Amino acid sequence: MHICLNMLGDSGWIGGALYIQNLARAIASLPKEEKDQIKLSVGVYSSNLELAEPMRPYVDQIYARNVFDRRYLKICKGLAERFSFIPLQMLNPQKVDFVYPELAGARAPYRWGAWIPDFQHYHLPQLFSQEEIADRDIKHKKMAEVAPVVILSSQMAQNDFKHLYPDAAARSAVMTFASFLEPEWLQGDPKQIQAKYELPDQFFLVSNQFWKHKDHTVIIEALGLLKQQGIKPIVACTGSLQDRRNPEYSNQLLARIKELDLNDQFRTLGLIPRIDQIQLMRRSLAVIQPSLFEGWSTVVEDSRTLGKPMLISDFPVHIEQNPPYSHFFERGNAEQLADLISLAWSTFKPGPDLDRENIAKQENKERVAAYGRRFLEIVRSAL
Repeated sequence: MHICLNMLGDSGWIGGALYIQNLARAIASLPKEEKDQIKLSVGVYSSNLELAEPMRPYVDQIYARNVFDRRYLKICKGLAERFSFIPLQMLNPQKVDFVYPELAGARAPYRWGAWIPDFQHYHLPQLFSQEEIADRDIKHKKMAEVAPVVILSSQMAQNDFKHLYPDAAARSAVMTFASFLEPEWLQGDPKQIQAKYELPDQFFLVSNQFWKHKDHTVIIEALGLLKQQGIKPIVACTGSLQDRRNPEYSNQLLARIKELDLNDQFRTLGLIPRIDQIQLMRRSLAVIQPSLFEGWSTVVEDSRTLGKPMLISDFPVHIEQNPPYSHFFERGNAEQLADLISLAWSTFKPGPDLDRENIAKQENKERVAAYGRRFLEIVRSAL
């Protein structure tokens, strides 16, 4: 069985790339007898080839596709839809049995699975343009009509899917993902990386792009409240400052930081190397995850993998994920978050916590294997 994963993401959406990288690693982690007859490949735009490089030890082949390759595959899919007399095997040059994630037609030259991480545009339409909402609705409708299987990232997303597309409910499946613990994650020196970014021994970490639904605002307001009490915690933020849907958002945040005189406390590090982010996560007092919406949070899974405490909003998917050592606060409630930050600032210790990391390491092996096993189960049911 030949499974091809389509690479997602770019520098503006690292979560997409991590999703595919972690899936490839999860499949590769399975015992030999469970993956013996499987060829695993990944298709990636040649301009984004660096996103697939971390997967090279875990896949049999990487297809770096230039513009001509992509046009050729698009033509094959179009011919399959329009001309039923053409044998499908002639339109499947890479002899793929299953492609994921994909959006093809009812008569695709291979079986495929669609992926819908969440229905954020349905719950928070104010964050989207009318064109973006229409585009998502059109794609989701097509997936519901013709996809052999539609994979949702959470129970909440599946509930939404069943509500919006009840006729396709039977072809939906939930597949939650887990972060893969790379050996070098636990081998680096977090103190060196802390010094590299000129951070003090005590700090909290936030690892999200500066997108509006990530709600950095609630952290800034919480820091403002604490400053009035003479409490001055440090929060370091990694991730791109650009929100393509709300280009002025980061400037608004920076203006509020200046207004509250929090420049020394709210540190924006930008997009940093993945291994640096992990070491800062290990070193931090806790990870703050304030999002108003998530499909299935990579940050939460990374924190779980490292046994890291979290101060986390009570968004339903966060509650589904329910990471250990977590302290929940009401979404958007700066007062509740301020109380948690104050408590953690005075009682939590800088990491790494080697005992918790060892426990998390053992649990991670089981979660990653379950992730890979669940994917293959879904694929086999769709073939």
